[in-house]
Amino acid sequence: MSQPEVWQSSKILSALLRVATFSIILISVLMVVVTLAQVIFRYVISAPLPWSEELARYCFVWIVFLGGAIGLSRGIHLGVDLFINLLPERVQVCLDALSNALIACFAASVIYASYPVINMNMLQRSPALGVQMSWIYIAIPISMCLIVLICAERLVIILRASREQKG
Repeated sequence: MSQPEVWQSSKILSALLRVATFSIILISVLMVVVTLAQVIFRYVISAPLPWSEELARYCFVWIVFLGGAIGLSRGIHLGVDLFINLLPERVQVCLDALSNALIACFAASVIYASYPVINMNMLQRSPALGVQMSWIYIAIPISMCLIVLICAERLVIILRASREQKG
């Protein structure tokens, strides 16, 4: 079983990943426009925008977290697989399943740990924009939910493929 077969997404997960990709594109454009506006206002007009750095920073946070999930779905995260490629295919499949299970467990624990942080920041507002900080921190559980779904789907595909090989 090759990895591209394992990494195919269901229609629902594919739709969610498309929404995340489109969101990253929009947020990236917003971040570039705001940063460019800040440069123009600061150096050309000599009237810096007090909120632009904060907005660019929060855009970057969302890009990083959503991008992590998209990177996982496409299999483009860095990894050293020299040793793994030397192992028999059955062991490689087992390690792939274990890896996905561990990633899903980590993401689930981050989701669990992020709820108190989001609740604590419901009343806190960002200094320049006045946005509830929970809107910034909500990127964490959203991206981790995508990661759990990606890993769960991969595990199901791996288990189905191993059953088909046995039966």
